[in-house]
Amino acid sequence: MDFRYYDYNQNLFKKIIGKKAEVYLFKNHQDLKKALEVYQPQPLEQQSLFLTLKEFKERLFSSEKIVIKEEKLPLILFSVLTEQEKLELNLESYQDIYQFSARFFSYFNLKNDYQLQEFCELAGWQQKRSKRLNLIKKRYQKRLKDLGYTDQLSLKENKKLNIQFLNDYKKINFFNFLEFTPYFKDILEELNRNFNLELHLQLKEGDFDEKKLELKEITLPHRDEFQIEIKKTSSSLKNLAALLNEIEEESVNEVEGEGSELQVISPGEEIKAANILSEKLEFNRYQSYQETKIYNFLQSLYQLYQQGKKGSKILIELKELYSLTSQNLFREWLGLDSEDLLQIKDLIREDYYYLDQDTLKQKLPSLNSLLTFLKKIRKTKNIQELVELLTSFSNFLLENQNKEIVEKFNDSLLELKSIEQMGVVNVWKDFYSDQGAGLFALFLNHLKYKNITLSKNKETVKFFNLERAPQLKRKKLLINNCTQDHFTSKKDGLFFLSEKQLQDNGLQLKNKKRLIKRYIFLRHIFNSEKAVIFTVENEEQNISPAVILEELSLEYEIKFKESKIEKLSEKKILNNLFSFNEEAKLKVINSAVFNKELKVEKKDFGNSFNFSYYKYKYLKDCYYRFYLEQLVRLDTNLEIKPSLSLMNLGILTHEIFGELIIYACDQKISPSEIPAAVRKEIIKKAIKENELKIDKDYLNYYHQIIFKNLDRSFIRFADLLEKYLPQNYDNILVEWPEWNYKHQKYFDTGGIDFYLSGRIDLLLLKEKNYFIIDFKTGSGDKKQLDFYSLMLRQNYEKKLPAASRKAIYNVFSEDFEHSYNNLEKENKLGTELQELSFQLFKAGVYERVYKSRCRRCPYRDICRVEVKNNEESY
Repeated sequence: MDFRYYDYNQNLFKKIIGKKAEVYLFKNHQDLKKALEVYQPQPLEQQSLFLTLKEFKERLFSSEKIVIKEEKLPLILFSVLTEQEKLELNLESYQDIYQFSARFFSYFNLKNDYQLQEFCELAGWQQKRSKRLNLIKKRYQKRLKDLGYTDQLSLKENKKLNIQFLNDYKKINFFNFLEFTPYFKDILEELNRNFNLELHLQLKEGDFDEKKLELKEITLPHRDEFQIEIKKTSSSLKNLAALLNEIEEESVNEVEGEGSELQVISPGEEIKAANILSEKLEFNRYQSYQETKIYNFLQSLYQLYQQGKKGSKILIELKELYSLTSQNLFREWLGLDSEDLLQIKDLIREDYYYLDQDTLKQKLPSLNSLLTFLKKIRKTKNIQELVELLTSFSNFLLENQNKEIVEKFNDSLLELKSIEQMGVVNVWKDFYSDQGAGLFALFLNHLKYKNITLSKNKETVKFFNLERAPQLKRKKLLINNCTQDHFTSKKDGLFFLSEKQLQDNGLQLKNKKRLIKRYIFLRHIFNSEKAVIFTVENEEQNISPAVILEELSLEYEIKFKESKIEKLSEKKILNNLFSFNEEAKLKVINSAVFNKELKVEKKDFGNSFNFSYYKYKYLKDCYYRFYLEQLVRLDTNLEIKPSLSLMNLGILTHEIFGELIIYACDQKISPSEIPAAVRKEIIKKAIKENELKIDKDYLNYYHQIIFKNLDRSFIRFADLLEKYLPQNYDNILVEWPEWNYKHQKYFDTGGIDFYLSGRIDLLLLKEKNYFIIDFKTGSGDKKQLDFYSLMLRQNYEKKLPAASRKAIYNVFSEDFEHSYNNLEKENKLGTELQELSFQLFKAGVYERVYKSRCRRCPYRDICRVEVKNNEESY
């Protein structure tokens, strides 16, 4: 191999690219692209060949056999694993294979690249793992051979080079390659028999070991060849803003020819604070298919299926469904209208967790197509069936999508079909317990790693990653966020081997990687006439400038400068970067209009209004909240719980206790005499009827724990009740009044008839007194018992005894909280309710009055009572 060395201030592309037909190899596509811009071939003569190293190797190690790549490799690997190996590797299903597959091929590629038969100095458990990997590899390669295919690993191990595509060339140029593995050195020796090999290096001669073919040191050039500035800020946002400000002040346009005038590079894979300044930046012109609306829609359908397949029936989890309704594609697919969306919210308010086929048929028939789709997934057994299922609505999905999105979608379908057509897999039951869901996930995995080209925005600043940026000669270079965390090795070792063990086996991978990264960073700086480096120092957040900046500072006597942006607050920075001068679409015209209270209107209450105890409490607490919460039923949030809510747990308890007491009445026995088998049947039946409101993961908890608690609590309750029971079973009333009972008007005001409403869980009637019992699963309010007694006296059709007894039975603490007869207290409650209603209509407005608890009110942002007299402060 011949070696050519170049100064940092030279244009490497112009120096190397000639007019003769030769082969040029590059580390990345950006360098290849810039080389093609320089290339000026002679008309009608043979053209040079430009390839990345990856493309070169794929051509070099090719075969007449089909070379298996991508998704098919882990499929074949998984198929040869024994059940014991799957257990040892924690591979419960094929979905778990991907990480192991990547490590498996990395391990054997490393051994091949460095020509290692085995690793030495391994612990016993590591030797066992190594042996297991070798056995798996033998079976894997035998499986490949039986299928009549091969892969890159096998081709490299066999060292069968295909050089026919190079036959028209005499010379191969390597563009600034700094490292060659032992295996590739052998390849170079074979290529050297037929071709002239030339390695072009932008280094000082002597920095590269020509025998070992590796970088050994970096000699820093003289200061007079370039200028360096280092600017420091205290946050990532200020750092990025300072860089953008530098670009704006420079006002430089890119020009062709002697390299670009200005280029921006970031050492990190991601730009910190870029989410805030996204309209100003262009870090990657490619978008992952994973970010498209189509992929999100399909991924959501997959999640919906997974969440609802826990039982024998397909269920639809409301949490996933509600999330899906935010996607336009989903609403358009099913033709959902506002009524459907309101119905979904109502089901959430009713504490449903799942929807089944019967519930959908009754309340959401527009979701029938969704349920049909989910059922078809469960029935899918092979790829052809999945392709047919996806194709059935692909026209809808792909309508109005750009050409590349459509092509990548169809390509993935073809890739899936080729798996069965090539015989890689014929029966999927060994890969997935749920074949339909597994194949759907396989398709999504194909889509996930595809990229879509984004349209260019000329006004954005284009960033390059440090290692992918082209090796240009530049007028000016800006380097963003040069902090130490970008130069720290994040991974030590490989698979089950530590970094020290790799070193003991002659692999100085970490040191080589660190030296090469240091060279790449410095090369970009030394290639430029002027480099401005931006960094961050913030002790509180543990952010420090890269150590390499200290080296530059010492070598070239460069002082760190504080950016002028540092003096500005982040708020002022954002105000300068973006325009906030647009008028608000919604605004208060003047404070007088804002301070005007909402008027009370008769139509707010309808022709009549039922006052429950809870509505009375809301009215007493705040007129304005009463209007929002009870009259217009404005929701501040919709909470979907993983198990029954306390409210529905209370309803479940009422149902069970009510059914047990009704059974006792029907059988003319005391509640304490109900057989255990009957209690069990009634409780289990009630839980079964509420299953759509319980997460399947919690269902066993209800059958085991809640069942036992309710059964034990009812036995305790029945014992306590013995001394209060009337002799006549007709005088034991459950959930009074009946649903069809006609209430008596309690009072009227503002032209509205008001009634008292509620449900008394258990009512015991005797000659001398009546006993009201309310079941609670949490804390209770004895005042509610007074309300029930007032309602009973107002509405009971027969004459009631003068005396009363009232009690709350706490189901889980298994005790009574008693409250006794107090007609004066009950009547006072009724008078208060009438007075509150009268004052509301008299005032004519839902007045907002500030109280300390307003800070915890969910309607605070709507009411804004704290600033109604000082609107300007907002």
